Amino acid sequence: MKLMQILLSQSEAGAETYFEKVAAAFAKDDVIEQRLIIEAQPSREVRLHQAEVDFRTLPMGRITKPLFYNQRLKREVDEFDPDLILTWVNRASRKCPSTSAVVVGRLGGYYDITNYRKCDHLIVNTPDLVRHVTRHDWPQHDVSMISNFGELLESLDVPESLPSIPDGHRVLLSLGRLHEKKAQDVLIRALPDIPQATLLIAGDGELKSSLVDLAASLGVADRVHLLGLRKDVRALFALADICVFPSRFEPLGNVVLEAWATGTPIVAAASQGPSWLIEDGCNGLLFDVDNVIQCAAQVNRLLADGQFAERLVEQGRRTFSQEFSMEVIIGRYKALFKDLIAKQACGRTV
Repeated sequence: MKLMQILLSQSEAGAETYFEKVAAAFAKDDVIEQRLIIEAQPSREVRLHQAEVDFRTLPMGRITKPLFYNQRLKREVDEFDPDLILTWVNRASRKCPSTSAVVVGRLGGYYDITNYRKCDHLIVNTPDLVRHVTRHDWPQHDVSMISNFGELLESLDVPESLPSIPDGHRVLLSLGRLHEKKAQDVLIRALPDIPQATLLIAGDGELKSSLVDLAASLGVADRVHLLGLRKDVRALFALADICVFPSRFEPLGNVVLEAWATGTPIVAAASQGPSWLIEDGCNGLLFDVDNVIQCAAQVNRLLADGQFAERLVEQGRRTFSQEFSMEVIIGRYKALFKDLIAKQACGRTV
């Protein structure tokens, strides 16, 4: 099977990070001949080289982009001649050239379905996103629900120095871009009621200065480390006692899957994705969106009861291995791809 994946984005957000994980996973599969098309971006190129992923880049220069971008995209698709193209994020789905390949769009959010008119099939990663696309007149038989896998691949790691933790402190880890939707402010507001704890926030964004100011105003600036964008997430999880995911709006929540995969207790706000994934008190703990008091209480509950925390971890591992492991999810992708390619070939024969 010849698989082409296209990502036309400069962002380092969740969808782009997961794209790299899927590409690295398929690169290990002897049955798949894979090639990526990405926009030129040095940091992403370094990671993909490191993971031994075959890719081609599109020019992003002030002059070269308007002159050659679309032409190069079309040429790369034609030369590779894939059986199936998987497009990531709106732009790739809109700009996918005409092709004889099956075109599958992958959605991880509540995007405008008109961006996917060139696609033959859609993959979404939650049941609610199935409802979203079908409510917008996408045929039910042309959408598949395949969620994400949680493993953090060593081949994509970029090691960095880790912050020092005061003696006797427990470590809280939060991951996500610094955006109002991610609600890091809720966690910082909860920190005064979580004694002897250091908070690590991995992510970058426009709210950095306001979060720094908030921590200072609450007297917890010395216990909050804003680490910026990190690609050493495995090391951060290894340092963490609890992962806290306070997002106000979250279609899925890769962080929950990564916590399960790494054996880290998870506390999350009950937004769309986490409340679908987590059975409260079984494989994690939930608190109401924006509820600072509940957030602090759930974190303190785990810090005070190690045995309870370990039970959550064990059940999280079980959920992960049955439903959200790389083996399970990549297997579902491959089965779907084979079926779609076979159906298209059958249609051509008829």
